[in-house]
Amino acid sequence: MKNFILVDAPATSESRYLLIHLDPDIADQARAFEPFSHFAKWMAGHGFSQNTEKLYAEHVGRFIDYVYEASRTTFPADVELTVQTVIHSYQAYLLFGKGATNPIARKLAESLGKEKLTSNISLSQTIESSITWFLRVSEERNKISPDQLFSPFYLNQKEYRSQREASTHKAKSWLAAVMRDSLSSVVPKRKGDKLFPQAKRRDRKNDKRQFKTTAFPIERAVNFVRQQKPPRSQTFYRDMTLYALLAATGARTSEALQIRMPDIDVDELSVFLRDPFARHAPGLTEEEHNCLSWKGRDTEVTFLIEPFATIFWQHLEKYLALEYNSSAGHDFLFQNSDSRPFFDSDRSSRDKTFKQYAKKAGLSDVAGISPHSLRHMYGTYTLNYMPVPGQSMPGLPITYVKILMGHASISSTMKYAKHDTDIIEAYLEHANQYVTRRGEESFITIRQDFHIRQLEVLREEANRIQGIQHD
Repeated sequence: MKNFILVDAPATSESRYLLIHLDPDIADQARAFEPFSHFAKWMAGHGFSQNTEKLYAEHVGRFIDYVYEASRTTFPADVELTVQTVIHSYQAYLLFGKGATNPIARKLAESLGKEKLTSNISLSQTIESSITWFLRVSEERNKISPDQLFSPFYLNQKEYRSQREASTHKAKSWLAAVMRDSLSSVVPKRKGDKLFPQAKRRDRKNDKRQFKTTAFPIERAVNFVRQQKPPRSQTFYRDMTLYALLAATGARTSEALQIRMPDIDVDELSVFLRDPFARHAPGLTEEEHNCLSWKGRDTEVTFLIEPFATIFWQHLEKYLALEYNSSAGHDFLFQNSDSRPFFDSDRSSRDKTFKQYAKKAGLSDVAGISPHSLRHMYGTYTLNYMPVPGQSMPGLPITYVKILMGHASISSTMKYAKHDTDIIEAYLEHANQYVTRRGEESFITIRQDFHIRQLEVLREEANRIQGIQHD
């Protein structure tokens, strides 16, 4: 920190830490930042472990140092400087430092000497939580009014006045004009809301909706990923590698698009789908980072099915050799034609390209077809059609399909991988033919016929057991 130091509180104190101002002109008795002291006292009384208290105190201390630095920094006239913009710029400051496009974050990164970038996982968990609690305690628990929280910083005083004096002082800085009622608008109001929304993972609300995407026809899928390369296409192998991967793994399109080179093990022929917010993503711009998403996946490992697995590795080899730019400055596998990450491309454009390839593969009706259709196909195939050794009926148990698709619950798997209507129609057709052949009288004896067939099955099983005993 540039303007403060975090110190252990005296043994007689009700909290473990104090945040002390480093300005030598401030009187010793006024150097401790009182809202932080209230927060530290609140933590001590709410059962936080010592390690958590220390971690939260450090995060909040650095946040206060950031806000204070903003109060004493001159920004261009076109920069909107409010409490909201300062607080919300903190995310860009942590993640991108001097490379941020946010002017407040970039300026303060330079003045504070921000060199080491913060990880996404730290921001979305401990930093998010600690700062949110600090603001809530300051606003609600200790009844500190919004215009008082940071007022000592913005009054340009050489010593801290009491909170009552500070609140009545008519400041000339921008804070006095915008601070009142603004802090309460920054603090998240509902459970689950985030102070730094871009650090939040995608929620699961879409899991509760009926999907409009149509499963890709299984009988067309192999031809789709095996089609010939158009003469002038410069991204054909990238596209086919992506499509084959989606068909082979059942991955969500966003998961596949965010695969990075370390996620592919060529020796073991393995592909992993990993949370982009749980690790650093060097080489991304701030805008690209904001396009990252993660709906949540229960397993990192994927289970590739044939023949799409073989096709994927074949296309991947050609893509890396002919189209991939290894000096792009980032390690995401799929790239735009300008070598930037493909996940940042326009979704409607990707869907349009997919439909064009689908038509070339002989699919006449492409309504509802998109790359996500291959995930539906994967679920439908593994649940209903996949040959299983030693099993008379095809298809894996739904509990296994749940693992294959990375779902946390069976209900999600049931929506993605429904029992296909083709199977139902096949059963009904067989039953209808049976009834038609035997006539309407067959309905009279249908229950009797069922028990006769069951007796035959029991006799066969009894004969099998007897044969084993004689052997």
